[in-house]
Amino acid sequence: MRIRKRLQMELKDVKNITFPKPSIEEWKEAAEASLKGKRVEKLKTNTYEGIALYPLYTEKAESTEKVAELPGFFPFTRGTSPTGYHDKPWLAVQPVSGITAEEANEKMRAAFKRGQNVVAYPARLLSGGARAETLFKEIPLKEIPVFIDLKGKQKELFPQFKAVAEAQNTQLTGVIAEDPIAEWLICGQLPEDTDNYFADWLKTIQDYQKVGSDLKTVLINTAVYHNGGANAVQEIAYGLSAAVQYLLEGQKQGLSIAAVSEKIVFSFAVDSNYFMSIAKLRAARRLWAGLAEAYDTASDHFKMTIHAVTSELTETLYDQHVNILRTTNQAFAAAIGGIQYLQIHPFTHATGETDEFSERIARNTHLILKEETNITTVVDPAGGSWYVEQLTDELAEKAWAKFLEIDAAGGILELIKQGTLQKEIAEVYQGRVQNAAFRKESIIGTNVYPNPADKIKTTTKDKHVSYMKVAKPVGITPLELERVSSQFEQIRLRSEKFKGISGTAPTIGLINLINLKSYKPRADFVQSLAAAGGIETIGSKGCQTVEEAIDYVAATKLPIYCLCGSDGDYSELAPVIIKEIKKQFPEITIYSAGKQQEELEITLREAGVKDFIHVKMNAISILLELLQKLGVN
Repeated sequence: MRIRKRLQMELKDVKNITFPKPSIEEWKEAAEASLKGKRVEKLKTNTYEGIALYPLYTEKAESTEKVAELPGFFPFTRGTSPTGYHDKPWLAVQPVSGITAEEANEKMRAAFKRGQNVVAYPARLLSGGARAETLFKEIPLKEIPVFIDLKGKQKELFPQFKAVAEAQNTQLTGVIAEDPIAEWLICGQLPEDTDNYFADWLKTIQDYQKVGSDLKTVLINTAVYHNGGANAVQEIAYGLSAAVQYLLEGQKQGLSIAAVSEKIVFSFAVDSNYFMSIAKLRAARRLWAGLAEAYDTASDHFKMTIHAVTSELTETLYDQHVNILRTTNQAFAAAIGGIQYLQIHPFTHATGETDEFSERIARNTHLILKEETNITTVVDPAGGSWYVEQLTDELAEKAWAKFLEIDAAGGILELIKQGTLQKEIAEVYQGRVQNAAFRKESIIGTNVYPNPADKIKTTTKDKHVSYMKVAKPVGITPLELERVSSQFEQIRLRSEKFKGISGTAPTIGLINLINLKSYKPRADFVQSLAAAGGIETIGSKGCQTVEEAIDYVAATKLPIYCLCGSDGDYSELAPVIIKEIKKQFPEITIYSAGKQQEELEITLREAGVKDFIHVKMNAISILLELLQKLGVN
């Protein structure tokens, strides 16, 4: 009894314990202690959007003055529905294809039994009236919405959709749309007379109301900008500018702003920058809603409908199963960001070939997110996160400034004609490529932790195809769409081709010094770097003497070697070994692993080292240099 009372008292005391709230300065002191003398400001990073990311976010002093935003209410930053996904979860948009229309139809009907809830076909499958009839056979369009990006075929395919709707005696729902501006960018052509083009296109938009009064028929495909390399600020600003262009064209044809805005659906790409993707969707909704005031239109007409699609920019050919992790992370960010439609690319998407298994994994990702994460039970899970809220505010501010800049320059079409938009996106893409080359950004399985045993088929995927037919075209600079990983993949494919012809992979030797503890860190680094380019390595056991190193080189007879060891080993043993190797084998090239102090670097270069392979060098450059010396074309 006495023990029980004592325990009860202790529990009571525990419940009443309070802890002092640490100040920011105290937190900084504790953080800097763990950083071993470095200032906490060193933890700040900068994004492609020009936004500084800090290690700690707290409630801003002015946040109490800010008007509270609620889910389902203007400006819809926190979502367009007050109940989130509770009443209506996002729709799974997983396009199916097939060699024949019959096969595609069978696949689609099978997908409905496994979680698919939208009819989605690639535009290329829709050609010929009989084909459309087959594609939609036994699919109850009265109950199931459609999501198809027609990629320039909107006018051509209207009779088919009309026939399908009449055959089922129903109104179509969902999205049957296209984005002419995005298609022009892909195909590198603009109509000579854009006014006449838009007048004809908007008549087609109105025709589609006959087959579905609630259909979304105008697509703002910002994913095209993203897959060209654009940052989040550009993606939002270009998307808003394209939407405003369509609103203005609608006004010219006598349509109200509300009539056009309600037909618009935005398609955003979500990449592996998790929090930036969430903030991008939130900021875009806020800015789109803000345009309602500019057009003196009720805000309900500017509730943004969002289709999110996983990034093609971040996909890889090698170590394809890592794409499952990427797309799951991206899809999770999209769901947190509050979207209506979600499309997850299969993990083999970069090759242009998908199969039943990869499509199943992509489709099941929707189900896992819906059923096992409780996302659908929480309205706006990101709400109240100081980091996400501040990121949203900064992104919205920068995107709006960019939008106004585009407007002042004459609108998005003027930027495209001048090539300014393409140039701006290309500059950001080159920054991404450079960061991947210097491995400031890790692409798992490609520029870091590559699997040397992984082999791929030559990609069969076509460049992004547009079906847009432009009468009297005017040439413009097309928007180049390429994955960031492609530079590493092309090098590795060259190595595989060389191995297929010669029978052996391009190989370099590692002269490892003293013992495993000394050489392993740098040997592992060089081995991983070489593997990223499809180059194999043969390493010696720890060479204790000059003679052992010479014997290793004589036995392996390779054109290139890299010295691996500790700094102390380099000072004591490396110069002698290098001089003797160069004396006996003057034709070989020797590198050294690790960046050295200036004095030791000079000594090693004088001994015969060509260059130093280290973490701060351009991996692409050194891989190309190695392949050239190994005779790989």
